[in-house]
Amino acid sequence: MSFSLHLDYDTWVHRLDARTKIVVTSMLFVLALVFSDPAYLLVILGAVLLGMHTARALPNVRKLWVLLVLLFLYSSALWPFFVTGSTTMWMLGPLHVTREGLLFGVGMGLRLNLMVISGLWLLSTTTVEAFAVGLQRLGIPASMGFAFSLAFRWVPTLLGAGSTIVQAQRSRGLDLSSGSVLDRLRRYPPLVVPLVGHVFRQTLLLATALESKGFGPGTPRTVYRSASFGWQDGVVLVGLGMLTGVSVWLRLHGFGAVQVGF
Repeated sequence: MSFSLHLDYDTWVHRLDARTKIVVTSMLFVLALVFSDPAYLLVILGAVLLGMHTARALPNVRKLWVLLVLLFLYSSALWPFFVTGSTTMWMLGPLHVTREGLLFGVGMGLRLNLMVISGLWLLSTTTVEAFAVGLQRLGIPASMGFAFSLAFRWVPTLLGAGSTIVQAQRSRGLDLSSGSVLDRLRRYPPLVVPLVGHVFRQTLLLATALESKGFGPGTPRTVYRSASFGWQDGVVLVGLGMLTGVSVWLRLHGFGAVQVGF
């Protein structure tokens, strides 16, 4: 079972330089943080989903649809009780919900979804190797870039190992679905112990491999893959840069924000 989010397609989005995609994702995060009005955030979210469709990466959105829905619902339900506005919708004792607070909660839910889907767009169209090289060419130290890429590589690896261990223990008669919560927790040591042992073995192998290759924080790094900016990279960066600039200007002049108090 594969837990990797990268989709190996030959679309124009996949062919963009890794540096371009990293900068684009950063700009999308800025756009998500600039606005709090749901109307503005919906426009940006629609554009990001169009980008996911262009990259044929919508299956990854469907994989995480439960997380996206829960983030939206929790934010929409909780934020109205922590912010205030001028238009009261209903009151129940000390609880005071306003129209502005509800709009702010919906906007915060859309903001979280926008940031998650933007990150999915990057991970769906960029390999771990290209991501590490892109960070290094943006000026990030090679050791830090390697740490980021290692995190992206190990999470799917550990999830896959955990799934294999669960299936192996179930084939030996381990029941994880019946009984009370405490009973289920008592059955988890047969899963945790093999997973911890697997992590230790993989960590030792990784350390040995890095040492044999002379990896160190101060060692100059060379890359096998070569990448260069193309006209598509320039168009994407200039277009999104202009959009980010206009968005910041709008926000500074009072547009795209729900007026609430805390």
